[in-house]
Amino acid sequence: MRLLQAHRYRTIQLLLLAVALMIVSAACAGDDAPASSDTANAAPPDVNVSDETGSDSAAAAQAVTPTTDPVMATVNGTPILVADFEIERDRRSMGMAIEPATADAFDQSVLQSMIDQVLIDQYAAQQGIEVTDEDVDAELAIQEQIAQQNDQTLEDLVAAQMYTVEEYREAIRDMLLWGRVSEAVTADVSPTSTQVHARHILVADEATARAIIDQLNQGADFAQLALQYSLDSSTAASGGDLAWVSLGDLLQPEVENAIFALPAGTLSQEPVQSSLGYHVVQTLEVVEDRPLDQAALARKKEQAFLDWLDAQRSAAIIEQHSGSVTGS
Repeated sequence: MRLLQAHRYRTIQLLLLAVALMIVSAACAGDDAPASSDTANAAPPDVNVSDETGSDSAAAAQAVTPTTDPVMATVNGTPILVADFEIERDRRSMGMAIEPATADAFDQSVLQSMIDQVLIDQYAAQQGIEVTDEDVDAELAIQEQIAQQNDQTLEDLVAAQMYTVEEYREAIRDMLLWGRVSEAVTADVSPTSTQVHARHILVADEATARAIIDQLNQGADFAQLALQYSLDSSTAASGGDLAWVSLGDLLQPEVENAIFALPAGTLSQEPVQSSLGYHVVQTLEVVEDRPLDQAALARKKEQAFLDWLDAQRSAAIIEQHSGSVTGS
């Protein structure tokens, strides 16, 4: 992996996949251990709580569902019950040691994912996006085959994750619905983007960076200097090559801004400072509407979906009821 490349696998969908597909990883591992801590610790964005009324979402919101049970939050009038929240929190915390100092943040992350699911459900209902019983059956059949191949039963593996079979069916339905809504809202994402092919040399101090620029201006070979000086071990051997970069791909925005600002074939005459040090950067090629590879297109669609979900939260009337959490 390149040191500068952003790894954008913070997709909220993976949280649902972790819940709905725990059985798969457990079956493949030959035991019924809980999901790994990496997956369990993946945190969605902070809860967006709004007391405003009259939003577009509110106009289209479902009527408040009558209930006498304690309510954790409401999303456009749809309640999230404390009892349901506590069960989901217990599922997510399996195999984790949650310290008191982080308990509130963990609770908020669980609640946010439940709020997001309600928003997904509401959008799907408005747009006529459905998951049929046959769709759920097909997914369960695949998981049952995997369980049988490992001499286990679907029922036992589901129970180990604190589900009944019927509850697990609903988790599968939620997962599939999430995926279909994601596909629908990202259907128009362009498979191309403006991209630059660039390279860099990362050093610790400005004086060294300027000395390298001087050598390059005198005809020194960029690839050789990258191999000799660059602190980025993932690109030094390839002459500092960052390959093709789209906006948003790099973790260091200063470097990204610099390479996009340079004309093709241009070496920056000023070092670019980032949190990692000082970069000597050169833009080799610039292509508009260059096709994205599969991974880059997936990242672009993921970001488009996350942006859409942020907009749904902002437009929704979300009321969080303080003091509803018990047993934290």
